[in-house]
Amino acid sequence: MNDYVLLRFDGDERVLVLGMRWHTILGSRLDQRARQKAREARASHYAHAPGSEAVGVVRLSRADRGLAASLHSGALAFAADHRQGVVALRAVLPDGRIWVVASQGGKVLTHSDRVHDTAADAQEALDALAAHHGDELVVLDADSENSGDVSLPALLGESPDPYRLQPCGWSMPTLPRPLVVATLGCAAAFLLRAGWDWYRHLGGTQAPAPASIDPDAAWARVFETFRQRVRLHAQEDGLAVLDALAELPAELGGWKLSSAQCTRDAGPGWTCRAGYGRGHRLATNASFLAARPPGWKETWQPMDAVVAHFSIAGGGQALEPSRLRSQEEHDDQTVTALQQVMPLLSGITLGDAAPARLEPPRDEYGAVIPAPPSMPAIFERPLALEGPLRSLFLMPELLAGQVEWRSASLTVAPDAELSLNRSRLMAGISGVLYARD
Repeated sequence: MNDYVLLRFDGDERVLVLGMRWHTILGSRLDQRARQKAREARASHYAHAPGSEAVGVVRLSRADRGLAASLHSGALAFAADHRQGVVALRAVLPDGRIWVVASQGGKVLTHSDRVHDTAADAQEALDALAAHHGDELVVLDADSENSGDVSLPALLGESPDPYRLQPCGWSMPTLPRPLVVATLGCAAAFLLRAGWDWYRHLGGTQAPAPASIDPDAAWARVFETFRQRVRLHAQEDGLAVLDALAELPAELGGWKLSSAQCTRDAGPGWTCRAGYGRGHRLATNASFLAARPPGWKETWQPMDAVVAHFSIAGGGQALEPSRLRSQEEHDDQTVTALQQVMPLLSGITLGDAAPARLEPPRDEYGAVIPAPPSMPAIFERPLALEGPLRSLFLMPELLAGQVEWRSASLTVAPDAELSLNRSRLMAGISGVLYARD
């Protein structure tokens, strides 16, 4: 677990960690399961995105643990920027070794995030990914002129906190079994004697029982929190982010647009980033700054590429169960509408329906409270549309008020062969389709 690499960049105190080991975790309370998995792997630190079913673990050396506050997972940052499809990155490191990382739907694949000694080893890893995922796999090269804003210094962007490594915390060291039994026996005897002395001190009185919790009220609070967190978008809300991508300048002061991504904020808006590369030999940072729209902020990388950061207004309303279609209605009407626009798109992905994940409340003793029969049954299905930007504007109106759009992307492909479902401006938008029982 110690074959990791720390990558530093001039002028930035943050450090990328490459070569972590990734595991899949399942169930509820994924944040706790992530820490538990890291402890089981005898790691010192781990990386985990909220709600993700993947956790990366690493055992830092004693010298490197002093840098823990500055360490960030490169694989987690890459996956956060590539939430659609299966995408892999090949990057040559300063020492000549090659880093290969891959993500699927924004989740780091368990057998990626490896640092290879030779180009042949790296290619073997990419070939294994291609054999498993076929034509779905898109391979990016950080050294390629067409890599856009996929470069190692740009992975962290301006908001690195979600990628920061977390300490595993204290865990009991491995001890011989007889010693563990003896230690536990002494501790139990001590606690029993202390409890008896305390009981006698109180004169045999019992502490009052904890106040009981109303199950219906507890679950009502849980559901209300969930309902307010989900933001279902009207038709114009989904098109607004696509409008923003379509209106991005193709060229600014000799710099050419290569790609862009937008992700939904915790609030109603979107946080976006657009990658530009020098398209003219006379292009300079000054020429870009003079031409770019107001309100943008830039991250330079450092001579031939720039990532522009900006925000756009969002929308959406809290989930209202009575306005959702049933699963049967979605299968009949919504899926039919999606099938009708499929010839114009390069792909539509609709996952299986699963109950919406709610963190169950607990009673006064810490036990999980079963959901009452009156609780609304809400189901969610991941949905992603990919194709020419022009075609995404034809998304079915039946999606209005049923989908929470979470990310959108744009890729400029100047040499693309034009067809009904291919263009020089390829885009994608993904989110979650909700339904009632």
